[in-house]
Amino acid sequence: MKKEIIFYAPIGKDTPPERIGGAEAGCLKTMKIYEDAGIKVIHLNRPVSKGGIVKYIAGMLLAPIKLFLLLLCHPTAIVHVVGFYHRTVGQEKLLVMMSKMMGHKVIYEPRNGSMVISYNEGDESYRKKLSYLLRTSDVVLCQGLEYVDMIKSTFGIERSYYPNYIMDEYVLSNNLERGKQIKLLYFGRVVPEKNVDVVIKVASLMKQKGYDVVLDIIGGCSAEYQKELNNVVSDEKMEDIVTFHGRKPFPFIAEILHRSHYYIFPSSEANEGHSNSLTEAMGCGVVPIVSKAGFNESICGNIDLVADDLLPQTYMSIIEKIEREGKWGTYSTFCYNRVINNYTQSIVSKKLIDYVTPLFNR
Repeated sequence: MKKEIIFYAPIGKDTPPERIGGAEAGCLKTMKIYEDAGIKVIHLNRPVSKGGIVKYIAGMLLAPIKLFLLLLCHPTAIVHVVGFYHRTVGQEKLLVMMSKMMGHKVIYEPRNGSMVISYNEGDESYRKKLSYLLRTSDVVLCQGLEYVDMIKSTFGIERSYYPNYIMDEYVLSNNLERGKQIKLLYFGRVVPEKNVDVVIKVASLMKQKGYDVVLDIIGGCSAEYQKELNNVVSDEKMEDIVTFHGRKPFPFIAEILHRSHYYIFPSSEANEGHSNSLTEAMGCGVVPIVSKAGFNESICGNIDLVADDLLPQTYMSIIEKIEREGKWGTYSTFCYNRVINNYTQSIVSKKLIDYVTPLFNR
């Protein structure tokens, strides 16, 4: 039997570079897993509003037609729908229903970290549509353990855990000798909802406390937000401490990760899911200090590293406690081992193929 997957997902097409984030990166990784396993991927681009509202609406209207034609041309293909529920739950239900009616097996992958909240707060119509997707799809890939637990407790169905991961080539032995200067880092999308200004203020507070500290900020940023952050740096008199690198390829980021101490992640992103950056930082032995957004807490696996609010003082206090107790090496080893045992390319890719392969044999 020919192994083909119609993959309805965003991979960064028509998206400004500074707006490409974890969803697109995760979908590209999924495509690579399929292709490495010898599965032909037929990509159907999922429109995103970041590329402009007119293109987005046109793309959403055309997607069912395009999928219908692909289903006709590839009668044995599995359909993998990457979903963002909320306002698009109706369209996602239509795509899954169409695929099932035409005899195709379906994988539904709800991304981002707000599905449980959206289900609990949604009206009856919304819950019915989301319930259909979670109950009817042959495989549901859950980015967070919280989703697995919610689906089991609500519907009595076991679903599959499919987290983000770090590429094997960047998992080196953990270097615990990174110098006395404390190296802070933020990398990812540099946007207001990630509260990068808080990261700068954390570095400023540490400098005021007498710590020898530097901060690297890596990621695409709009001109408007860059101006705001430059003003924060100027106000805090941190010009000699903070370096903006802009958008960089991961090999460049990995070099900095392997010599950094703390990854500061005060995200308040409403749809924060399983952060690629968080996993990659931990996999390089960097100790994360994170907000409660998305799946941050379950990924870290240690409440000591989770801040209760978005105040710079809170993040600085967590770092200061670790430094005072001399436990950076302990936390670094814990985070590194957590990724090695759960969130590497080889582990996660094997799980995905194990979930999907039986669908080809039915």
